Order: sequence, then structure tokens, then C-alpha cells
Amino acid sequence: MRSIDERFFSKKKMIDMAKPTSLKSKKIIVAHPVTGTERQFDVAIYEPVKAAILQSLKGSKGKTFTELTNDVIKIIRKKMPEFKRSVPWYTISIRLDLETKGIVETFIEKGKKLNRLKIKPHNISITRLF
Repeated sequence: MRSIDERFFSKKKMIDMAKPTSLKSKKIIVAHPVTGTERQFDVAIYEPVKAAILQSLKGSKGKTFTELTNDVIKIIRKKMPEFKRSVPWYTISIRLDLETKGIVETFIEKGKKLNRLKIKPHNISITRLF
């Protein structure tokens, strides 16, 4: 019979424990335009949501957050059906980051808070990830 030390501290087990269980994904830092609060997002999530936001706002004179979120949900669910996280949460966080970078702006028109592209659409390079 093997001793306790042999069972729990075998070389094979120690080697298996040392192996990385997953590769680290690339991160991007997003910032809030008012507070400056920063968060790290996986690039694999950031880029598709960013592309969906830009696609939704391209050619639009302005969309409410609800309209924008509904568009992004449709795009993400179609392009990334395995994505099960909160699309509205990522939409607002990434939209705020795009506002910080001067790509998207929020304005009020007829009592409605709307979002639109701040720079001309032909100057934006939408990353094609799909």
C-alpha cells in the first residue's frame, strides 16, 4: 500500500498542478468619461460589442439607450450565440468608453437622451471580427 505522501505528492500530480489551466486572454482597459473609473475587459468581448455599437449608430441621427441596446443584443446574439453574459451591461460600459475616446456622444433632443457617433462614420474603422 502507498503512503499518504506518495498519493498526494506524486511527481505526476505536481507536474499536472503546475500546468496552466487556460491561456490568459488579452485585456483592454475601458474608462468612464466622468469618473475616470477604469475596468479591464477581454478583447474578445470588447471588440464585437464595440463593432455592434458602431454598426447600430452608423447612419443614425441618434438612438436612445434602449434602442441601441436592442440593436446590440440582436447583433451579438446572431454573431456570438454562445455569449450568455449581460449584453446591456457591456453595451453601457463600452459605450461610455467610446464616449471617453470621443467616438460616441450623448445629447438631449426633445427631452430624450440620445446617443450618436461624434465623428463622421467614414472616419471610423469598424473592426471586422465576424
